[in-house]
Amino acid sequence: MSRGTRAAGILGTGLGGVVTYTLYADLLLSATAGLCWGVGSALTVRYRTEWTGDPDRTSAADGLPSAFVLFVGLFGVHAGLPIPDGLRWALVVLVVGALVAAIGLGILLARRATTA
Repeated sequence: MSRGTRAAGILGTGLGGVVTYTLYADLLLSATAGLCWGVGSALTVRYRTEWTGDPDRTSAADGLPSAFVLFVGLFGVHAGLPIPDGLRWALVVLVVGALVAAIGLGILLARRATTA
């Protein structure tokens, strides 16, 4: 693991946890969000070329993971839910972090399958 990947993971963990705890003071929710953001940040830095695509073969599909993350985060946990605003935004942070981590883990597994 490179220095940049490790730094992104540590920074993502801290930032995801602190932001979530600031929005809604629940330690387990904050720790889970921090874990998601840490894994997601590290894998995004490690596989950044997969996120941005090959400059010679770009298409609209390169933006689909980012669009999906934003769509689910903003519309899945929407303002119409009967929960406090702080909790709603903390859940948005958790969902977006979990999706970024899941996409990064999918990229990791796909790369392992193609190199094996």
